[in-house]
Amino acid sequence: MVSETAHSLSAIIFLVASAAVLVILGLVFFFLYLWIIAYSAELLFKAKMLPTLPASEYVVLSAAILSAASMIGSRHVKR
Repeated sequence: MVSETAHSLSAIIFLVASAAVLVILGLVFFFLYLWIIAYSAELLFKAKMLPTLPASEYVVLSAAILSAASMIGSRHVKR
């Protein structure tokens, strides 16, 4: 009985810790994508390949889509 409780408690702690790590890594990759997209848009604007700089809402939206797609796409399931 005590062994099962200890095992369940350690599983819950591991679940919370892994969720926290996943959120932190998701934020890190989101900011990395955000920087890459904003920097490349600025370079394209300076090279006269874009007529205007994209609005910041679209930069954030594209970074969010890339982050979500990479997190969903990296899910590996062995069956």
